[in-house]
Amino acid sequence: MQKRTIIFGSYNTAEHGWTLGQWKLSDPEQKTNYVERTGGDGSWDLSTAHSNGIPRYSNRNLTVPLECSKGTREEREELINEMVNSLDGLEQQIVLPDRPDHYLTGRLHVAVDYSDLAHAKVTVSGTVEPWLYSARESVVELVADSITKEARIYNHGRRAVVPMLTVTGDVALSIGSATTRLTEGSYKWPTLVLMPGLSLLKYSGLGTVTLTFREAVLR
Repeated sequence: MQKRTIIFGSYNTAEHGWTLGQWKLSDPEQKTNYVERTGGDGSWDLSTAHSNGIPRYSNRNLTVPLECSKGTREEREELINEMVNSLDGLEQQIVLPDRPDHYLTGRLHVAVDYSDLAHAKVTVSGTVEPWLYSARESVVELVADSITKEARIYNHGRRAVVPMLTVTGDVALSIGSATTRLTEGSYKWPTLVLMPGLSLLKYSGLGTVTLTFREAVLR
């Protein structure tokens, strides 16, 4: 039977001989800002007042216990040393069990719980970003000509994203009432925010524009 594993960057815990215990990722926690209504009922919800209605989330905590009883104590000590030197204090992409299509990003700490004659246990903890990012980037390619066209672009994630725009030629873009004109190069247009779900983007000109973005979910 294949061992369950967590991958920290290029460090695969099962391949290094570790047995994964009951790991835990804390729930997403939205940043909120409620202001009491003086003399009135309830309170004002200002949680997204400064983010254009987009919810923001706090970092999450990841705890990963790992055990090993193979080899000698000296071999296990070397295994621990290798893990500490490979991971401690570094920011890594983290792939969880059963979620090979997504990853977390966070900074890690390796704590040695014990290392005796028969057994060793370490706990890898991390302060991670709230999002599970898709392992695959989404790419939308548009070919512009003199006729204004409308592209239907879907963000299947939960996180609003600003795509990278790679342009050849000379292309005009419009979303809502905002318009920009871009020539050859790579850009981020802050006005072009792909909210979860469907966005409509109008384009015209002579050339191509490629939108590249990474979807993300909370769970």
